[in-house]
Amino acid sequence: MKAKTPHWDIDKVKELAANGKMILSATKALASFPTFEAATHAAATVIAGLHPGIFSETLAQTTMCDVYGVKWNSKGWYLKVTIDPDPEDELIVVSLHPLARPMKTNTGMVMP
Repeated sequence: MKAKTPHWDIDKVKELAANGKMILSATKALASFPTFEAATHAAATVIAGLHPGIFSETLAQTTMCDVYGVKWNSKGWYLKVTIDPDPEDELIVVSLHPLARPMKTNTGMVMP
């Protein structure tokens, strides 16, 4: 079976996060961490490790969002990102929270 590919270029996602051009949604990204700094650090660290193997799916919502099943602190996490191109590219971390159930990725299952 052919691996799924994300809508947003992984290198572009990583570049935006590394350059601090990233915002986190209050309800699904910041809420899982004690402080804004902890959430930002976790998001930047998780995003730096993105690769096609942990990609799960693209969701067509208000914008196209890519979903990844990632490992953070030895646990499975749900990461959903999109890029807002206006006025210049900015990465939006829509969700970053512990998995509620197993998630299928290109290389297999990520467990909660």
